[in-house]
Amino acid sequence: MERLTFNIGTSRGEPLVVAGRAGGRATYARPAAPAASRLAARAKQQLAVVRERYDWDYLWMLAFTALLFFRPQDHIPGLGALHLAELTAIGGLGAMAVRRLSSGQTIAHVNGEVVAVIALGAVIVLTMPFSIWPGGSLTVFSDIYVKIILIFALMMSTITTPRRVRQMTWIMIVASGYIASRAVLDYVRGVNLVEGNRVRGSVGGMFENPNDLALNLVTFLAPTLFIIFQEKKASRRLFACAIAAAMLGAIVCTKSRSGFLGLVGMTAVVLFYTARVKPAIVAGVLVAGLTALPMMPESFWDRMDSIVNADEDTTGSRAARLRLFDQGMEVFLENPVTGIGAGQFQNYNAPGVVEKWRVTHNVWLQVAAELGFFGLAIFAFMVMRAYTSSFAALRMLRMAGGSRTTRGPTPATARPSVVRHQQFNVTDEERRLLDINAKGMIAAIVGWTICSLFASVAFNWTFYYVFALAVAGRDIMLTRRVTAEEPAPKRAGAPQLVRATA
Repeated sequence: MERLTFNIGTSRGEPLVVAGRAGGRATYARPAAPAASRLAARAKQQLAVVRERYDWDYLWMLAFTALLFFRPQDHIPGLGALHLAELTAIGGLGAMAVRRLSSGQTIAHVNGEVVAVIALGAVIVLTMPFSIWPGGSLTVFSDIYVKIILIFALMMSTITTPRRVRQMTWIMIVASGYIASRAVLDYVRGVNLVEGNRVRGSVGGMFENPNDLALNLVTFLAPTLFIIFQEKKASRRLFACAIAAAMLGAIVCTKSRSGFLGLVGMTAVVLFYTARVKPAIVAGVLVAGLTALPMMPESFWDRMDSIVNADEDTTGSRAARLRLFDQGMEVFLENPVTGIGAGQFQNYNAPGVVEKWRVTHNVWLQVAAELGFFGLAIFAFMVMRAYTSSFAALRMLRMAGGSRTTRGPTPATARPSVVRHQQFNVTDEERRLLDINAKGMIAAIVGWTICSLFASVAFNWTFYYVFALAVAGRDIMLTRRVTAEEPAPKRAGAPQLVRATA
């Protein structure tokens, strides 16, 4: 009795309450813990014993990504003949099929985003008979887009934990830092330049063109900045700072107008989210940016001035892009359903065409002119889903800090009988990793969207990697969601007794 009266001997230090009386004796019990609290405690216990397990399909996925972004085959003689990227992709897909089928799952994880990527591929195939060069459209599909479909499905099936999201992001960041460093060195040495003084990528593929190089660096600079602002380990933050400096330097060296506009938009998103938690950092970044502006080369500002001043455009590219815009609209209006075939705008040579053998320099015109309305609608859906997936992940991450209460279905005239508490089975560290990913992908897709208004990049890998990471963050939170139900509280004024446990 003394233990109960003075509330000593309880395991959690919680007061005991009178639950009822039986035979003149009082019975006692602890207050029932809220369902959300019980869920959070159980989640932490479960996560404490879970260890990261790396499957072979995920390891092959990392190897493919490293080969795709670092591109060692461009510098090591004979390496290209081995087709290492294709071999790692085949290894990853085979391992994924074995792992999932052996566990009774479908051959790949299929969600709405995977279906959309496949649907765009179907449009490419279905419009081939109407292409101005069916063989060229077939090459675009077989050499580029079919790989995008398979690798995107592989990413959706393997990037299933916050740690894997971080590892995939770091591979792309480090690769971008490496390519950016080489671009800065090339600019300083005066080699690998085009149009007189614009540096291009030292590797081929999606990093070769100055504008495409700037687009990729702007896109992957976004998660790099969030790592600098939110990473706990000082060594990682310093490493990310060095990479970010190289990226910024390379963007300046490309003198890409679209890259500059994308950088401004992407940075605005990063500062918006950072200002909400660390306003002092934002102030410091703004001061540093204003200090660095006078240090930019005069040739850089001359080219940026041509964005609004046509007289400063000595190369004529500004006027050429305006003509390409009109030409792209004409092609789309003449072929609104089928387009002229994937990758065939640069081969379009109808009478009256002024800009021959040129791409559209606008991703939306590229898709519209080459794939028609249905291709444009599917591509717009994918871009929209990249945004909405990241916002959904952020919303669930905010909910993960507490609980979300919903009422159970009851007749309109009755009181709710059930309260549902939603919790997410994530640790604080995992929340931080997914928060960096969600915000980083929002800023990345903003930068990509702006730059893509001046580039034909519908079939480049950059967008699909950002798309996959954005969706992966959302799906991880969805798989970690748990719900508990408990009786709804009684009406105010009614006696609420807690039953004594035996």
